[in-house]
Amino acid sequence: MLIKSGRINLFFKSDVTLYILKGKNSDLLIDTGFIGVWNEMEKWLNEYNVKHVLLTHAHVDHDWNAARLQSMGVKILLSSADKDLRQNYLSQPVKPTAPRYRIRNLTQLAGGALVKSKRYTPDIYLSDNDRDFLKSLGYDAEIIPLPGHTYGSIGVLSNGVLYCGDAFTMLWHKPDVTPHAVSIPHMKKSLQTILEINPQWLACGHGLPVRMDKARPVIEQYLKTF
Repeated sequence: MLIKSGRINLFFKSDVTLYILKGKNSDLLIDTGFIGVWNEMEKWLNEYNVKHVLLTHAHVDHDWNAARLQSMGVKILLSSADKDLRQNYLSQPVKPTAPRYRIRNLTQLAGGALVKSKRYTPDIYLSDNDRDFLKSLGYDAEIIPLPGHTYGSIGVLSNGVLYCGDAFTMLWHKPDVTPHAVSIPHMKKSLQTILEINPQWLACGHGLPVRMDKARPVIEQYLKTF
């Protein structure tokens, strides 16, 4: 997908979206997909030189293939605040972010408790002080803490694009706040952070990227309402 702010390299299947950031010496994969995407995902990855994976958070639909990629020599990066969330969804039980998501939240809790990714240990744990860490690896990008969906949720800001994981979503093919959050106050602060950064594009973990001018009214309305 070619956009004015640069090139967003993405893989989209079953409403789960992965992204590639090209670096000086290697490429960075953002998230690893979910069940049933590996064969097509592997073909896509063969076009790049992926040496690092940044997980926006440690939910199973984002870290499902982390162990497999790590076994191939790829280094895994994750926020230290999500260290105990791996394979342990209920360590950070989520709440519905709006009344319309109450029933969905119950199914989310049940599914998250039952479906677990293969065990992996990240090679690098990130803290809030590591905003420039990707630069040390050769990527023109900044890590942005975006807690709320999980305590360790992070995004990546590069070339006018904020790769935001589940801090915002394009589920159902329309801009919306994430349906679930471990901390709604944290999530609201992260939404305010997104407004302040004001990127040209939000590259979400679910659905296709959305221009900020379409996402902004949704975020502002949510912050006024809840």
